[in-house]
Amino acid sequence: MKLKQTKKNLCSRTNIDFIPGCFHALQLAYNKNYSRLTRNCCRAVFSLPTTCVLLVYPGKTYPITTFRLICIYSDPPPASSPSIL
Repeated sequence: MKLKQTKKNLCSRTNIDFIPGCFHALQLAYNKNYSRLTRNCCRAVFSLPTTCVLLVYPGKTYPITTFRLICIYSDPPPASSPSIL
C-alpha cells in the first residue's frame, strides 16, 4: 500500500519532538536499532492518527503504523529517570 505523499498526510511532529531524543530514536528504530526507543516515545507515536506519514529523512516518508508496529514488537523500556545519589 502506497500513501500519497502530500503535506496533508504528514504527521505533526509536535508530540514526538516534545519527548527528548524521540525523533532520532525513531530514525534509528527504522534501521533496526531499538536501543534509544522508550515507552514515552512510543506513546507519542500512538497519539498520532493512523492515516498520517512521518517524514523521517528528506524525501522519505513512512506510515506511522510502521512505527506503531516497531513499538509493539520491540518492547521499549521506560524512559530512564535520573538516579538519586
